[in-house]
Amino acid sequence: MAEPALLELRAVGHRFGGLTVLRSVSFTVPERGLVGLIGPNGSGKTTLFNIISGYITPESGAVVHRGRDLGTDSIQDRSRAGIVRTFQTPKLFEQMTVLENVMVGGCKLTRTGVLQDLVRTRHAAQQLRHIAEAAEAACARFELGPIRHVLARNLPAGRRRILEIARAVVGRPQLLLLDEPSAGLNTDEIHALQRSIRQLNADGIALLLVSHDMDLMTVADLVHVLSFGEIIASGDMATIQTDVRVRDAYLGV
Repeated sequence: MAEPALLELRAVGHRFGGLTVLRSVSFTVPERGLVGLIGPNGSGKTTLFNIISGYITPESGAVVHRGRDLGTDSIQDRSRAGIVRTFQTPKLFEQMTVLENVMVGGCKLTRTGVLQDLVRTRHAAQQLRHIAEAAEAACARFELGPIRHVLARNLPAGRRRILEIARAVVGRPQLLLLDEPSAGLNTDEIHALQRSIRQLNADGIALLLVSHDMDLMTVADLVHVLSFGEIIASGDMATIQTDVRVRDAYLGV
């Protein structure tokens, strides 16, 4: 018997008032999969990400993780289950350093309680050291090492986005949801991001990637096209770019 997909969307639908945003959206992200999602502005991509990560409960359909319907599981429950996301506009702790921001991503891995953390027991201190070491490694991996003691508020747009990805990765996700990760990056940074995405996937992390950057989306094994809340095409980027429906709906030609 085949194992269930890591993530499965089953006929997900949602409305805001009288406006239908998603209509029976169904697709899967397999274990170690690298899946892309593209579509014009207003197609429902961000709403779908918010549903998967628990910010919105869909009006119909289901989000299934390893065969279990997540139902009304909280954002925190989904994060602990290994579903972690980034945002179209990076959400950082502005008064904290780059390293401290990355360390926040590892806090869910600790097993100490609040009281232990407050009184700094030996076990709590040991876990804090482990988080700091993991954060240092993540900073090095994403080329943030030289600026790890800089306050997040002082970072340019491209570095802010990379910092958010590093913070997500240090939490050891099973599924990483990247929302427009190349926005604000220059060409060299985009190429570095492509390499990082491939390496994360090779390390066993499944990724669901939303982006308008066609070059970046070539890293995906499978791409779904969302238009007016519906999946209108699926395939690799070469296939997608020649699809008449995609050209009409997404490329505007």
